[in-house]
Amino acid sequence: MRRPQGQQRLTSDWQGALKLLFAYQRNQTPGKLETIPHRDTQVDIYDPPSEPRSTVIFVPGLAIRGREDPRIRRLGWALCATGLRVLIPDVPSIRALTISTRQPDEVAALLKSLAGDRTLVTTDDIVLMSVSFSSIFVLRAALDKALADRVKTLGLIGGYFDIEKVADFLITAERADPYGRLLIARSYFTEFEPAKAKAIAALKQAIQTSAINNREPICLDTLLDIRDPVEQSLHWLLSDSKAQQEFRDKVLNVFDSTWAGYRVPTAFPSRMPPVFLLHGTNDPVIPAEESYRLARRLASQGISHHLCVSDLLDHGNTSISLRRIFDVYRLVAGFAWFLARTRKPC
Repeated sequence: MRRPQGQQRLTSDWQGALKLLFAYQRNQTPGKLETIPHRDTQVDIYDPPSEPRSTVIFVPGLAIRGREDPRIRRLGWALCATGLRVLIPDVPSIRALTISTRQPDEVAALLKSLAGDRTLVTTDDIVLMSVSFSSIFVLRAALDKALADRVKTLGLIGGYFDIEKVADFLITAERADPYGRLLIARSYFTEFEPAKAKAIAALKQAIQTSAINNREPICLDTLLDIRDPVEQSLHWLLSDSKAQQEFRDKVLNVFDSTWAGYRVPTAFPSRMPPVFLLHGTNDPVIPAEESYRLARRLASQGISHHLCVSDLLDHGNTSISLRRIFDVYRLVAGFAWFLARTRKPC
């Protein structure tokens, strides 16, 4: 007896979610990958073997390898395995590991340019995805009139709700990853104290070293040479509890209206697309509570969403252990929910 079409689609979505997770875990490379120039950057295109169901535009996080980061490449292939065409552009300022007031406009312009290029986006519908700090750009892009009618769903991995709370966490929390602290310090000095060129250069070098060796625990003692007066001052600023609190206050004081592009909107439109939130339980860069808070904001405004928090994931590391069945089930359920919203309804 033939199953109803709705049940067939539900089964297909679960199968697709399993396929995605196995493709990622086994580093499979279905389909075809090519890199093409677009405006002033490069875009990786992952093409599935069959007609794509939709096109994903994925914005990388603050990773020095950008679209070429092995974790991003694996995720691109995994999404491709489910029948999605995937575009992953390099965003120059993101790959340069900077955070600035100009960045939101830069990303917004790139997203609109990609979406408007029919040689790149070959489907009517678009799925927007991102990771970490870049999630805010995708969330806000969904509100743009130029994109809103075409965006079917959003996928936010390790995103945030309150930029001030994240900055507070990264600067002062004992369990926070020093990588995030270095990023905030460099961005602050670059934007507001550019005369401190030696400090900015030292921070840039420390960030690049830690980003390249991202499998190793980050230690400020090895990244900053305390024999150098400038680096010794930075080490004290980022490791002494009193200095951390004073630096946090300086950073929070500059989050004025010019940083609006980094804030979650207070109100979402009634036609806001569904949002899939995925977060690692013990994320040391952006705490999982940020996704919980964003989920509560979405729920309060009646926005369809699905939140999956798993201790199988770390920030920026989406490797998955299949030893823990319940957490794997929740991941499969989350991605099945997400995939169901990447295609046209019956």
